[in-house]
Amino acid sequence: MTMSLRRRIIPVLGGLVVFASTSASAFVGQPKPAISAEAERTPQGAKITVKGKNWPAKARIKLSGTRAPGSNGAQEFGMVDADDAGVFTFRKTVQCTTSRMDDAERDPVTFTAADSASGVKATMRVDGSAWVCQ
Repeated sequence: MTMSLRRRIIPVLGGLVVFASTSASAFVGQPKPAISAEAERTPQGAKITVKGKNWPAKARIKLSGTRAPGSNGAQEFGMVDADDAGVFTFRKTVQCTTSRMDDAERDPVTFTAADSASGVKATMRVDGSAWVCQ
């Protein structure tokens, strides 16, 4: 009787192990959400471009930045939607915040993109010189 019981359990357990490893392997090696950020100094202010990839399809992404050189608080850029492929592009020109280049050298800006549903975040640091008034 014991031999018969083992024959029934082993195939069931083997099936579970194969299923578990198959479903887990679907997530191994999946790229993490990422952003790239650029800030260009223009007469109108800092021209910002933030691009994201590998986000969940249709994700709502909150964009923010650390304190700009010469300013008092963090920067909030609002929400952007990823497309069906998990890609987004955000562009905005913001006011310059200082007339001193040494402020910009001392204060780089870190952009953060955060998925509003999962909380997953990606960051990118840029030079603060784009916030220097021309």
